[in-house]
Amino acid sequence: EVRSEFLECIRANQRGTLTTEPLAVTYTFGEDESAPNTFHFFEQYEGVEGFNAHTQTPHFAAWETFASSDPFTKPPEVTFFSSAPASES
Repeated sequence: EVRSEFLECIRANQRGTLTTEPLAVTYTFGEDESAPNTFHFFEQYEGVEGFNAHTQTPHFAAWETFASSDPFTKPPEVTFFSSAPASES
């Protein structure tokens, strides 16, 4: 029901992240090909400091306001991971 608002909000968050956050490396999202209206995000920051800085921005606050309006059919799942070191040959 709120797909257009969701896309507008997340595009603004993506744009703000990539243009104003020096510790942001990657911010991409897309719709699942087999589950319509299911979106996957990949965000990468330089360390936990980068993610924490992201959560303090106006564009993230706008996302939080949207998300707090209960627009989802199930809560978003957020996971974190550490990159594995490159293998040595």
